[in-house]
Amino acid sequence: MKLDQDLPKPSALEKSRLATKALSATARKLRFSTSNRSGLYKAVGLRPRLIDRIFRWMFVLNTVFLLIVPIIGSVVYFGLIASAQYQSETRFVVRTSTPAIGKDQLGKVTGLPSAKIAQDTQIVINFIHSRTILEELEKSMDIRSRFSHSDIDFAARLRSDITYEEFLDYWNGMVKTTVSPSSGIITVTVNAFSAEDARDIAAGVTAASERMINQLSERIWQDVSDSVQVNLDRATEKLREVRERVATQQNESGVLTVEGASAMLSALLTKLQQEKIALEQSYTVKLESVASTAPQMKILAREIESKQAQIDDLQRQIASPEGDGVGNLASVSAELSSLEFETRLAEEQFAASVRTFEQVQFASKQQLMYLDSFLPPSLPDDALYPRRGLSMALTVLGCFFVWLISIGLLKVARSKVDV
Repeated sequence: MKLDQDLPKPSALEKSRLATKALSATARKLRFSTSNRSGLYKAVGLRPRLIDRIFRWMFVLNTVFLLIVPIIGSVVYFGLIASAQYQSETRFVVRTSTPAIGKDQLGKVTGLPSAKIAQDTQIVINFIHSRTILEELEKSMDIRSRFSHSDIDFAARLRSDITYEEFLDYWNGMVKTTVSPSSGIITVTVNAFSAEDARDIAAGVTAASERMINQLSERIWQDVSDSVQVNLDRATEKLREVRERVATQQNESGVLTVEGASAMLSALLTKLQQEKIALEQSYTVKLESVASTAPQMKILAREIESKQAQIDDLQRQIASPEGDGVGNLASVSAELSSLEFETRLAEEQFAASVRTFEQVQFASKQQLMYLDSFLPPSLPDDALYPRRGLSMALTVLGCFFVWLISIGLLKVARSKVDV
C-alpha cells in the first residue's frame, strides 16, 4: 500500500495522450475492417442490430428465391419436363364467284354491296378464334383430348375441368392466324404435342372453316332468293291489279280498244252523214213537185231529223261539245291510255323480276363464297417448341436482372432506415 502511494500519479497531459493513442488505435481498426455493417460491429466488439440482421436475411432470401430457385427450376423444367410441341401450317384464301348475276346485279337485287361479299377473310379469322369452332371440333375430333394427354407436362397440359372461356384462351395460345394485306391469304399455324395431332387439328380447322363458308354462302343465297321472290310477287300483284282496272274500265265504257271504237264510230258517222245527204237531196227534188205538207214529204223530213239525231249522238260519243267529257270516247281514250301505260310499266317490271329470279335460281347452284386451300396441312418432322437453350438463357438473364433490381431496392431502403 505504501508502494502504491509512493508511485507518482499521471498528470492530466499524460492522460490526454493515452486517450488520444487509444482513439487512434480504434480508428485504425475501423479503417482496415470491412465496410459491412456487421463486420463494423464485430470490429468494435458489438452485436449487429436487429434491422441489420433483417436486411441480411432479406438479401439471402432474394438471392435464393429470385435467382437460384428460378434458374434451377427453368433448367429442370426445360431440360427434363417440358413436352415437345410440333407445329403444322396451312394456307387458304376466301374467294367469291358470281358470274351468272353480273358484277353489280346482286347488289341491286338484295341491297348488299358486292364488295361486302367478296373475300371477307375477317369472317374466317373471327371464326377460327371463336367458341363455335371449338364446339364443332369437339364433335368431329374430340379436340380437348388432344391437349389433355397424361404424358403432356403439367404446365402445358389442358385441365379437364376447364371452362369454355379458359379453353378459348388456351386455344388462341396454340392456334395463330395471320392475313396477307395484299393477297388476302390466311395462314394458320397449329401447335400440338404430337406431329399427328398438329396435322389433324390444322386439317380440322380448315374443314370447319370451309363448312362455315358454305353455310354462309347458303344463307346469302337464301336471303337473295327470298328478296327476289318478294320482288316477283310484288310485280305480279301490280300487273294483276292494273289488268283488273283495265278490264273494269272496258266493261264500264264498252270500249275494248280506243282505236277500234274510234274506227267503228267514224264509219257509222260517215254512213249516217251520207244517208242524211241522200235524204236531203231527195227532199229537195220532191219539193219542186210536191207540197211540203204532203204526207210523203213529212215522212221524209222526219227521216232527215232522225238521221241528224243519230249523227249528233255519235258526235257526242266521240267528243262532247259541252266539254264535260263524261262517257265520250275522248275521256275513255284518256283513261285507257293511262291504264295502258301503267300496264306496260307493270309488264316491264314483271319481266325484269322474272329474269332476275331465273338468274338467281341458276346462279344459286354455284357457291357464292368458297375456301380455296392451296397449302394443305403437313406432318411436321421436328418439334419447334420449346426452344430449351434459349428459354433457359432468357430465364437466367431475366432472373439476374430482377435480382439486381431487388438488391438495389434493398440498398436504398437500408440507407433510408439509417437516416
